[in-house]
Amino acid sequence: MLAQLDQAPPKGYALTGTASLAPALAAAGSHQPPDWETMRIANDGKPVVKAWRDGTAVLTLASGKTFHAAAANLPAPQELSGGWNLSFPPDWGAPPSVTLEKLISWPEHTNAGVKYFSGTASYEKEIEIPAARWRAGRELWLDLGAVKNFAEVFLNGQNLDILWKPPFRANLTAAAKPGMNKLVVKVTNLWPNRLIGDEQLPPDSEWNGDELKAWPAWLLAGQPSPTSRLTFTT
Repeated sequence: MLAQLDQAPPKGYALTGTASLAPALAAAGSHQPPDWETMRIANDGKPVVKAWRDGTAVLTLASGKTFHAAAANLPAPQELSGGWNLSFPPDWGAPPSVTLEKLISWPEHTNAGVKYFSGTASYEKEIEIPAARWRAGRELWLDLGAVKNFAEVFLNGQNLDILWKPPFRANLTAAAKPGMNKLVVKVTNLWPNRLIGDEQLPPDSEWNGDELKAWPAWLLAGQPSPTSRLTFTT
């Protein structure tokens, strides 16, 4: 909820393993948003703040002037529980898609092709947004918790944001609608995950200590590794 601070006394009226819809951004590195966040200064010179929880806020300027605001009846965050569909690009060791009973990081999956995938995979889910969450002055945010390492958020086909550092939160307000909404979060991880997986497969070249004896014949012929490795390092 966005609230404009005034000088009157407060009057009552704010892909880890979870994702939630928050009613209204937080300090970097913190999963929990602050109760209040200063956003901007309105045309009349009064600060505008974002409230994430019910409560009151007092802002004192360097001049000594004090502003007050209060927020009440904000809905609790809505956890996006239940199943997700996770899909992968072809030819990189993972199946086309898997169904998750709950939101997990794919290195936690039991399928080796999923567990050691490196690249961009898409988490997809139909989410229901109750009409009661819509009210003038409110915003709807997606909180992804912890992400390794980048996330691109789409809602109902609209590209909303690219997230690359905490807090991993995206404003859904412009694309969301009451009822069912299609959420897609494209997550990109780092290459070492695939290297870790390949190290568990049989070797596909000959080494002399830390040095490669010769370029393997399959590599010179432009063929895939005979041991199903997807990476090659020297």
